[in-house]
Amino acid sequence: MKSALSLISCLFFALAPAWAQIQQPYILNGSATQQSCNCYVLTQDQLQSGGSVWNKNKISLLQSFDYTFEIFLGCKDQTGADGIGFILQTEGTNLGGIGQGMGFQGVSPSVGILIDTWHNADENDPAFDHISIQINGESDHGAPQNLAGPAQLLAGVDNIEDCQWHLFRIRWNATAHQFDIWVDGQLRLTTVIDLVADVFGNDPMVYWGFAGATAGASNLQQFCAALHPEFQFDNGQILCDGTPVTFRDNSSTFGAITRWYWDLGDGTKITDPLPAAHTYPAAGKYEVKMVIEDNSGCISDTLRNTVTIGSWPEPAFTPDRLCLGDPLQLNDATKIEVGSPGSWRWNFGGGRTATTRNPLAPFTAPGTYPVTLEATSAEGCVATVTQNVAVYQSPEIAATAAHACIGEVTELRAQHLTPGVNITEWKWTVNNDAEINRQNTSYQFTRGGKYPVMVQATSGDGCASKPVSLEAVVTDIALYAGPDTTIARGQPLRMHPAATGERLIYEWWPANSLSDASAPDAIAIPDRDQLYRLIVRSPEGCVQEDELMVKVYTGPEFYVPTAFTPNNDGVNDRFRVIAPGVPQLGYFRVWDRWGKLVWEAKSLSDFWNGEQNGRPASAGTYVWVVEGTDYTGRKFSRQGTVTLIR
Repeated sequence: MKSALSLISCLFFALAPAWAQIQQPYILNGSATQQSCNCYVLTQDQLQSGGSVWNKNKISLLQSFDYTFEIFLGCKDQTGADGIGFILQTEGTNLGGIGQGMGFQGVSPSVGILIDTWHNADENDPAFDHISIQINGESDHGAPQNLAGPAQLLAGVDNIEDCQWHLFRIRWNATAHQFDIWVDGQLRLTTVIDLVADVFGNDPMVYWGFAGATAGASNLQQFCAALHPEFQFDNGQILCDGTPVTFRDNSSTFGAITRWYWDLGDGTKITDPLPAAHTYPAAGKYEVKMVIEDNSGCISDTLRNTVTIGSWPEPAFTPDRLCLGDPLQLNDATKIEVGSPGSWRWNFGGGRTATTRNPLAPFTAPGTYPVTLEATSAEGCVATVTQNVAVYQSPEIAATAAHACIGEVTELRAQHLTPGVNITEWKWTVNNDAEINRQNTSYQFTRGGKYPVMVQATSGDGCASKPVSLEAVVTDIALYAGPDTTIARGQPLRMHPAATGERLIYEWWPANSLSDASAPDAIAIPDRDQLYRLIVRSPEGCVQEDELMVKVYTGPEFYVPTAFTPNNDGVNDRFRVIAPGVPQLGYFRVWDRWGKLVWEAKSLSDFWNGEQNGRPASAGTYVWVVEGTDYTGRKFSRQGTVTLIR
């Protein structure tokens, strides 16, 4: 349930009688057992159980009371039951019961503050665990005997079988006839009723106590007459090295505290109700221990809390220079040896302040400004520093990247727009790769396209300009006039050049025998072999040239050699057909003297290298046949022989 008494409390209270030897004012019934001097188990975690603990001395309801207990409702939510109740009654000290009535049902006259951990639909229970104030042994929330509630034990919490101890405070105001119920410092229920006149038949003398019960489900259910040590510090207390610390006792007890024991963690031990203002020897973390004893002779567990006595901050910040045009970012660099940061206050002069840790300075003009930082630790320790911050003008620049044709250099030029600022460094970044450190420079790209270029300047004060981003354009027309070709005399030839770009200007030369010398797809009808030159100009002024050779034959016709020598000397090594005026080949086949097919062409560009099945064919005479369709659509064929010479 609770930890055993610490060695400290045992030593301090060695002269106090053991709790078992003290005459206790309670009478126990059923499953109830005493666990320690001030703590009782009402039910163990077992079925069909009920226990009650009654104070043998009656109290008068004509007198106000304020009782504080600690309650424990078990660790099982869905399968735990049934609950406990604080009860005022006049029937005696041997009452109790099991099941959903929690030892309260049927006790009349009575007042019960019931903590119900089981959902009984027949008693109008809400789905969540709940607390209520009821009278005369009636636990049904739909009955008129339900004075207040049901409500959650803690706001927003459905389950109170959470394996935790909770402070349970009951205050009766005899003058106002008012009950107020708190749980862990939260006011949960309030009701106004004249208990003496309306419940107890004008008899003000009542017994009080706790009852609890289980039935088909169970939980460990306990309560303690509160003996809960706790301390706080005075409002506004700072916990800093060399500063006196004042403690405030905030303990919760059922009775009166009769003795205290304090161990302040630095070797100082005190038995007064409150320590005098105490100054710790140095900054650091100290474990403060506190034990209390009440007027029944019960001794609390030992409260242990760590108190941090903070060291004084060493405020500082960076940088000591800022550049207009960039965010004027200041960064806190305060050091705190013991403790943690709490808050910051910046003063920039002229009534301008900030409270963020890393603020933006409000300066708008170059100059040197005193900036003050007041740093406060979480322990309340405050220190201040003032540093001069220099603010400089950042340079402003402009830049251009001239257009270039492939093979030319791209001229990169930068312009200084703030003559009053001394620029000491220029930096060009070309195509996210090359870096050049000059104001004006050039760069040669190896391919056409668009390339990212950026330039930035830095002043002698270390302030950088805003980067200027450009796009360098390099034009590559990538001209290809077309492949050399053969045609028949009188056969029209449509040009198909390839070029990159828009709004290109074409010029063919010579212009004679061309349908349009300025058209990229001009039609040529040369009457003899002709070398054509194509000149192309881009709108940017780039010029490229290329040539193609047109050989003119009488035709349409197939021209086939009569012999070839495939010896790889580069001369007459290939057997192929020249077909001016024949754009479409039907077939071109070669047979040996025995009629076996040796080679077959798939297109006019194919050739025979003198091999058969990957091996050199024998020297000798071979028969060939070729068929195709000329440019007029006429199909025709030729045949003949060729001599392979080895």
